[in-house]
Amino acid sequence: MKRFLICASVVAAALCTNLTAMAKNPEKQESRHVIVTLKSGEKVDGYIHRGWHAESSVFKAENYSFKIVRNPDSKEEPIVYKAEDVESIEYTEVTENDPDGIRWESHPLAKPNFASRYNTIQRLFCVDKVGKNATIYWWKVWVASGPNFSGRSLETYYGVRFHNDPDGVVYTYALVNSVLMDKVQPGLKEFCKKWFKGPEGKVHKKEAKESEAWILDMYDAYLAQRESPEAAGQAERESGNR
Repeated sequence: MKRFLICASVVAAALCTNLTAMAKNPEKQESRHVIVTLKSGEKVDGYIHRGWHAESSVFKAENYSFKIVRNPDSKEEPIVYKAEDVESIEYTEVTENDPDGIRWESHPLAKPNFASRYNTIQRLFCVDKVGKNATIYWWKVWVASGPNFSGRSLETYYGVRFHNDPDGVVYTYALVNSVLMDKVQPGLKEFCKKWFKGPEGKVHKKEAKESEAWILDMYDAYLAQRESPEAAGQAERESGNR
């Protein structure tokens, strides 16, 4: 517990120092500039006062709530938003290697528990890659680590949202191989397992190690085979040529 408190204090101190530095540098302030689209469709132009990112969520839920101000020098009370309040958050200053990403979206995250295997929690996810039939996201969370799990470290997760899902649920890759798919994507669990077997299995395993985007190709092939076996074969051949 003592180690956790020390770690939390260090992170909090670093965050405060970083915000102070940005306040003194106009160029750095623009890196906090975002456009928030609310569920109502209204767009709010503002600057991040306290982010939703795991790095700044030592004492609260990651990827959930955040505060913004109307302008970087504003003395007014920051506006608080939660994942349930927004559709998306977009940074106005976009850079290819921006560690915070460019666009974040609010979706329910599949979080099975003893009460319900279909339980979800609303969270914010960074858009990684948009495919024809699905979108990949990433997000970071704090996880227990170290001897006896006495410490905490950041871990990046990847998940997928299927465009034909009316609820827009994001599933971690592990859950795509679970019974959750039996109801929402019948046959996908079995198809995903077969994806890594047979003559093309080695190629698909190599692709999965190189890029998280493999799941887009797999899902395209799954949808194609539901239409016809011939279309499935064509989709698999095309994925091997990407």
